Amino acid sequence: MDPWRALETELDTWAAIGKVADLWWRDDDAVAVGQQFDRLVSVTETTGLLLAVIPLHATEELAAAVTDAAHVKVAQHGYAHINHADREQGVGAWELGLHRGEQVVLDELDQGRARLELMFPDDYIPVIVPPWNRIDPALFMPAARRGYRGVSVFGAREMNVQANGFYMVNCHSNPLRWKTGAKFKGPEKTISELVEHLANRRTGAVDPAESTGYLTHHLDMNDDAWAFSKQLVEHINKHTAALWRRDVATLFEG
Repeated sequence: MDPWRALETELDTWAAIGKVADLWWRDDDAVAVGQQFDRLVSVTETTGLLLAVIPLHATEELAAAVTDAAHVKVAQHGYAHINHADREQGVGAWELGLHRGEQVVLDELDQGRARLELMFPDDYIPVIVPPWNRIDPALFMPAARRGYRGVSVFGAREMNVQANGFYMVNCHSNPLRWKTGAKFKGPEKTISELVEHLANRRTGAVDPAESTGYLTHHLDMNDDAWAFSKQLVEHINKHTAALWRRDVATLFEG
């Protein structure tokens, strides 16, 4: 089946049962402005965007550009986007693990948050987006006590993860693959990820209340990935049983 037709068929099924599928957009690794960032802001104008900014490296030019983009909100992408896990252990890259002890990690998060609050006073929301989508769950409650609203990683969340005003709202489809360097994985695979989460929400196989998330990395996208993303926006915008959560801050509210 044509991949776009597969998406249409799933959304038609949502329409047939009188429901609307909500989706949202997150982009990671933001630090500065440039042609790729401008392209991201343009493509997401009707979708809304949660921009995961690396606090240590964020520039004042980025802050000014976000101020001018009313549909963009900022989340905290760790602190410095540095791996602190032992590569020989084969556990992947972690910045927000417990490899250095909980307090060191929390102190860095505090520093990063303070910088983002200063740089993006009207656009920052207290949400943690862990580099490499990895965070030790032991950090959730200390983060909640510090006033964070939630966390966003990759993959369908478990049921009933909301507690004490701390929410997990994840992404479920990524147009890039990373094993041999960032490359567009193609429409078939990317759409299949979206359709899988939408179908699982519809049937109750995963939490039906979790909005379906689309994750990009604007610095690593080629023309094919951008063209696909633009098509995705158009398909969602025209279907009566789909919508983008343009105000992404509301995803992390009760």
